Amino acid sequence: MHFLGIFTMNDLSLYILDIAQNSLSAHADMIEISICEDILANQLTLIVKDNGQGMSEEMVAQVTDPFFTTRTTRKVGLGIPFLKMAANLAEGDLSVTSIVSQGTTLKVNFQLNHINTPPLGDMTETLFILMIHPDLKELKYSHQVGTERFEFSSGTFKAILDGVPFTEPQVMAYLKSYINDNIMKLRRAL
Repeated sequence: MHFLGIFTMNDLSLYILDIAQNSLSAHADMIEISICEDILANQLTLIVKDNGQGMSEEMVAQVTDPFFTTRTTRKVGLGIPFLKMAANLAEGDLSVTSIVSQGTTLKVNFQLNHINTPPLGDMTETLFILMIHPDLKELKYSHQVGTERFEFSSGTFKAILDGVPFTEPQVMAYLKSYINDNIMKLRRAL
């Protein structure tokens, strides 16, 4: 068994969940997730942007170091370093920009058809988990494949539901179906 295989995540949706946890730990209440699968350019681009407390230039320089973490529950931070490694293995790259008191943006590129590009994974469950997080006021999701685009905002649904929780069984079933159907419709173009 490959040693790193024990620690790496299987798909992009799990990396997104880990990055979003970092955002929530940085007191973000708004997260924007953008995925672009550009078939002509053979690029998959993932951007996660938050309005959290941001990081200093020194912290940004250390964020891809697996032995650097701001978490107190463990002494290593593996999510972003392994995402960077996954991007590099798929002839891509990862960058982080951040402004203290304004937020952080993580951008990662992969060669779309590279054998090492992780699969997208279960974005429906990832988005739903984030939507029901009590500290997250707004989740925006944008997914583009070629010229087709799906956009989603939890704030729009909160306004329509007028206090009915996302975890109400009929609402949950509808939201998951709505997200999944739209993502699957987009990905048929691949």
